[in-house]
Amino acid sequence: MQLINQQSMQRNSQHAVCESDDAAEQHRGFRQSNHDYRRITSRLCLYSGVLLLFAAIGCADSSEKQMDDTVASMQPAASSQTVENVGTRIRLTEITPDCGLNFVARTGQEDGRFTILESLGTGVAMVDMDRDQMLDVIAIGGGTFDGSGIPQGRPHGIFRQRATLRFDDVSSLSGLCNDAAYSHGVSIGDWDNDGFEDVLITGFQSIRLFRNNGDGTFEDVSSAVSFPNDAWSTSSAFLDADGDGDLEFYIVNYVNWTPENNPECQVNGHRDVCPPGSFSAISDLLYNNNGDGSFQRISETSGLNEGGKGLAVISGDVDLDGDSDLYVANDTNANFLYINNGRGEFTDNALVAGCALGPTMDAEGSMGVEFADFNKDRLPDIWVSNYENQSFAMYESRAPGVFQHVSAIRGITAVGRLFVGFGTGAFDADLDGDLDIYAANGHVMYGEQSKPALQLPLVYENLDGAMFRNVAQQTGNYGTQVHMGRGVAFGDLDRDGRTDLAIAHSNEPVSILRNTSATDSGWVAVELVGKLGNRSAIGVHAVVNDSVRLVTGGGSYLSDSSNQLIWAVPSGTKTSTIEVIWPSGVRQVQDISTNTVNIVWERVEQKISIR
Repeated sequence: MQLINQQSMQRNSQHAVCESDDAAEQHRGFRQSNHDYRRITSRLCLYSGVLLLFAAIGCADSSEKQMDDTVASMQPAASSQTVENVGTRIRLTEITPDCGLNFVARTGQEDGRFTILESLGTGVAMVDMDRDQMLDVIAIGGGTFDGSGIPQGRPHGIFRQRATLRFDDVSSLSGLCNDAAYSHGVSIGDWDNDGFEDVLITGFQSIRLFRNNGDGTFEDVSSAVSFPNDAWSTSSAFLDADGDGDLEFYIVNYVNWTPENNPECQVNGHRDVCPPGSFSAISDLLYNNNGDGSFQRISETSGLNEGGKGLAVISGDVDLDGDSDLYVANDTNANFLYINNGRGEFTDNALVAGCALGPTMDAEGSMGVEFADFNKDRLPDIWVSNYENQSFAMYESRAPGVFQHVSAIRGITAVGRLFVGFGTGAFDADLDGDLDIYAANGHVMYGEQSKPALQLPLVYENLDGAMFRNVAQQTGNYGTQVHMGRGVAFGDLDRDGRTDLAIAHSNEPVSILRNTSATDSGWVAVELVGKLGNRSAIGVHAVVNDSVRLVTGGGSYLSDSSNQLIWAVPSGTKTSTIEVIWPSGVRQVQDISTNTVNIVWERVEQKISIR
């Protein structure tokens, strides 16, 4: 494997040479930060009120920056794939060859067009399509190019789990398979509240909404929505924005690339994919569910920002006030934290909340997102996978909706800054009571031979909320292999209480990793079903043994995961108590059984005020 030298590490100081005269000034390296935004935010930080707030939450904490720089200076200069040689009980066993799931997403790289379109890759989803209590898998197909360079779609892969860890390819029967559009992302949500999860697929100049027919097949109902046909859409997420009990959806858009706007760029003397700085941003979209099968675009009246260059979005009650908020991962622009006022009106609080930028007040190349309580204080934190030369970001909650960048002091930075992170998420891999992290990695450039395009994954083992260590190479054969990782979905495929993974790669087969970690613990799992609120329970937060979990929409990267919630409990425990706060305001406390999946329906007699 190629080693990364000091010169190639200085990626942000290199320029791509484009056909247009001013293209080199438009961006600085492959993941150039937005200097105008940084200059504005730096000036804002000088204002006394904001400065005091930043000091309180650590957004501009100089000690954090010093720690981050100190740890970074200790990293080996030679290898981008350094891992810690430690023991762990976490085991993730690849079972793909034996489970019947055989699928490869394509990007069109073989056509030699060097488009930024092909760098994004595809996502994957875990969802129980037919309500048989077994999770199925949807893998997005990507695309190629015709002889004129026009993007062409490829069929998606739809796999029904017919027996434990045995999948049937039902792509041609599902109604989801054939897609003429070059596609990237998939999200899941029961927007019509009929008890069956529906599907939204995003891609280049294509957004398609599907209704679940209740038998594992789907109907394309995109005509009920006035989707634009000129946007490049990446990820999406369902959420109940206005608290009326049905699901809206948020669409993340990227940049204005088209086959006609495809400059030839060079990096280090070689033609390569043009960076996002070569293109202007496209603003995101929000659609209101009218409740009658139709949808209305409300992006312009809901407080959303213009631009962004978004790649991922997650919805959930991150400030624990009873409604669904949004966090958007943007590529080279500041990330958005949209706080909901409960009526579907959003305010971007990311800057003042401490989760818009990196520890040096730079916008970063963010790809994957997660809401999770990593330090077990019952407050959701924000996790973001980033581009190389940037530490993956852990924004730890200091109060509801207030965050501090803690990657250095939690050991995240110590793993190294040289991974290009994409799909990611939190799960208690070894059922020891704290949430671990998985991240899929892979480069987006072709020409720089000193930087491996295929990269190792990361498995951050959580050490009781205080520190994290990368144990990927000790988790099994997959963790020792390099891949072009992209989307990741999480869910308990075999119903044993241990979360499994589905991983999408660019131009490689999808992988299914079964969690075979040794554990001394029992577990409780719940599937929440809304009655007053949305049936998917998106926006719920629930607590078992003083540990909080959120039901979210979207997340990871171009992907969506099972909404089932799992907690570790002491071995021998027969029942546990769960506290559920529903978006409707209902607070529900009840006993649930261990070592089985519990179905918990929203009750109506315990309504409380949480706003």
